[in-house]
Amino acid sequence: MPRFRKTSTQPKRKLKKPIKIVKPVYPEYIEKFIQEVESKTSFKVKIDQYEEGAAYHVGVNQIVGRVQRCIWMVGFATGSEHLQPFWSSLAMKDVTIKST
Repeated sequence: MPRFRKTSTQPKRKLKKPIKIVKPVYPEYIEKFIQEVESKTSFKVKIDQYEEGAAYHVGVNQIVGRVQRCIWMVGFATGSEHLQPFWSSLAMKDVTIKST
C-alpha cells in the first residue's frame, strides 16, 4: 500500500509585494481645510481631481462604524471661498447639536 506524502509536490506561493500608495500633493487651501476639519471634528475629508490643474471635488465624510457617509460636498472648488460654507452648513450644525 502506498504511503501518503507529508509535504506537497507543488512549489510554495510567492508573496506579492505591497503596492506603495503615494499621497497626492494638494494646493495650500485644500491642505489647510483638511487639517482644520480633521483637527476640529471627527470627520474625514475626501478629494477627487478629474483633470490636471483643474478644480477639485471635496467631500466631508462622517465615519459610522466601518461606513463613511458624505455629509457635505462641494464640486469644482478652485479656492478657499468655496470651502468656507462648510462651517456654517446645516450638516455641521446638526452634528454639533447631536454631540452636545
